Amino acid sequence: MAEFTPAALTGFRDAAQSLKLYRRAELSTEGGSSLIEDLYVDPLPEDHILQTILKPNTTFIIGRKGTGKSTVFQRAQHELRASDSIVSAYVDIKTVYESSQVDPSLLADISALPSTLPAASLERLLLYRAFLQAVIGAIRQELETKVRRTIWQKIKATIGQPFGELFEGLDELLDAANSDRFISVLATRTENIRETGQSSDGTALGIGAAASVSPTAPGLNPSLSYSASASSSSGTERTFADVLLRVFDVKEYVIQLRDLLHQVGIRQLYVFIDDFSELPPEAMELVVDTVLAPLNNWSDELVKFKVAAYPGRVYLGSIDKTKIDEVNLDLFSLYGTSNITTMEEKAIEFTRRLIQKRLGAYAHLGTDEFFAPRNDDEIWRHLFYATMANPRNLGYLLFFLYESKLIYGQQINVTAIREAARRYYEEKIEASFAMNRFLHESFSERSSIYSLRDLLDEIIERARGLRSHQASEIMKDISGRPPTSHFHVVTELESLLSTLELNFFLTKYYVQSDRDGRQVTVFALNYGLCNKFTIEFGRPTGRREYRLYFVERIFDYTSLLQGYVRTNQEIVCDSCAARYELANLSALQLYGMMCPSCKSGTCTVTNLPKKYEQMLRAISDELLLPRVELGILHTLGTAGPPQFPADIAGELDCSYQLVGKRGKILADRGLVLRSKNDAGRRQLTITEQAKQIYLDSVLDGPVASASDHGVADNRPEEAPGAVS
Repeated sequence: MAEFTPAALTGFRDAAQSLKLYRRAELSTEGGSSLIEDLYVDPLPEDHILQTILKPNTTFIIGRKGTGKSTVFQRAQHELRASDSIVSAYVDIKTVYESSQVDPSLLADISALPSTLPAASLERLLLYRAFLQAVIGAIRQELETKVRRTIWQKIKATIGQPFGELFEGLDELLDAANSDRFISVLATRTENIRETGQSSDGTALGIGAAASVSPTAPGLNPSLSYSASASSSSGTERTFADVLLRVFDVKEYVIQLRDLLHQVGIRQLYVFIDDFSELPPEAMELVVDTVLAPLNNWSDELVKFKVAAYPGRVYLGSIDKTKIDEVNLDLFSLYGTSNITTMEEKAIEFTRRLIQKRLGAYAHLGTDEFFAPRNDDEIWRHLFYATMANPRNLGYLLFFLYESKLIYGQQINVTAIREAARRYYEEKIEASFAMNRFLHESFSERSSIYSLRDLLDEIIERARGLRSHQASEIMKDISGRPPTSHFHVVTELESLLSTLELNFFLTKYYVQSDRDGRQVTVFALNYGLCNKFTIEFGRPTGRREYRLYFVERIFDYTSLLQGYVRTNQEIVCDSCAARYELANLSALQLYGMMCPSCKSGTCTVTNLPKKYEQMLRAISDELLLPRVELGILHTLGTAGPPQFPADIAGELDCSYQLVGKRGKILADRGLVLRSKNDAGRRQLTITEQAKQIYLDSVLDGPVASASDHGVADNRPEEAPGAVS
């Protein structure tokens, strides 16, 4: 057995935890000093990703969850703080968007009032305010950080006035953005005059939208604004009506912001937009069309956006694609430019550098202390297989290895990596996806999500069947169980697998020509999934022809996907319910998916989960929960001891305030217990009832109704993230 000191074990655990961190979690010491410069490992040599982000261009950084987008942002902001002429602002766009939303019932009441703003105009107005509020608040924070650096002492001397006056200017700009400004749009005014024997006083009626200012959590109290007034005197009464229009010129505020920043020598503002792809599609379009595209196109080179997004979930609107940079952090995009062997070597090297740097910083030890000395290259190869060079996945894997091996004084070997990968797959990936059957969406939307489970089952069944396949000459020459973890499809069909890839069931591995000269995309099944279903991972080595192993004809799953499309998808009109063959899809797309039958409805492609349809229909609507609440239950169910809202928020990539709010709702339904620890901090625990309903029920078994389990159905009507 190996001997690990308490300090070494703590350091290893902290290193793993630092890789697991979500979103904007700061990499810092207990004293608050930033560690980002010491810990940052660029996926490419010469810090190429970082240097690209630092260029004065609008940049989209694209990658799945955990690929390090937020870490790159954090490292870039750290670098920019040393610049005299650039300031940055970090904006969690999902939080900004949700804070700008109006409760639907309030919006309906407002829309019923006379002379009110249209709902779309109100939505844009509130989004403008929330965004400016978040940006200016973030600028203040960055400038306060800068002013603590000695390099900014000369700026204080240059402007000849207290540096605080710049902050006062930013506050005034916020106040101006939050005020209600109107102009009259009435060409002529009509007065009604009548004699009266009494006098009265006129009053003005106003319903306005006000915003609260906070550098960290913007808040809005929205309503509608219009104005009317009357004047009167004894004996004669004059009444008149005036039509007023709200004025909110974003360009004017940007110019004022530019002038304020120019006073202290700042010429550019880098705005880091995180969580962009977490927005619903309609919200994504609104944010781009209302805020990002206009500011990007006419900010006179002041504003440069750096946007973090998921693959396939990017909307550019009127942003010129030729004038922006795109950086992709996923495996194939980073390393797949030469051949598979080179790609794997580069990814393995990045995995090694990442672990070595974290362990050196936190444990102050080398990797030889924790990993078995035999087959060192195999250790790193399997760490890459298990994580696909994804830093967050690597953090979870190391944490599970810490729990299964290190605390018992045992070094990490390949067998332990296999077991930890399977645990990660079962507890985090498979279980999280399975809870989508309880997602508070329409049946058709849940069906569309869950039909992918059908497809995944077919892929797994094919991979397991190929283990004993002997028709291929290349398979006959392989001793033992042949690897069947990879497959390929023609590139035109790879989009069908995008959701499974986004959720880490698959990974796009490589693109190359197959035996028939077609361009195909190679996918790899999740390493933990393969260990669960006894599918050997990788490819054989030792012979030249094994370089083309993944594109052998037996691994061509194109026909499998085509069969899935034919049997599991249909095109349906959302108005008249007319159904069309998938062969008509291209023709329908030419006319914007307009229904040929009713000419008013829109046709959509619906996925039908044949295998799981009965299971989905058996779930009572009373058991359906929003995604955040399902995530809270899943996190509590797999974590064990009571959890603080902040820890749950870290797992779910959201704010602790949101977890606290939704935790109270879950407690009212009897699904969560809320308590306080000895220090008075709130903590949450999942109830046995919630475990039985949401975690213990088998996928293909019936699910009872809420009343059968005693679940209270007293949920308040609420739009996620709405402000009332």
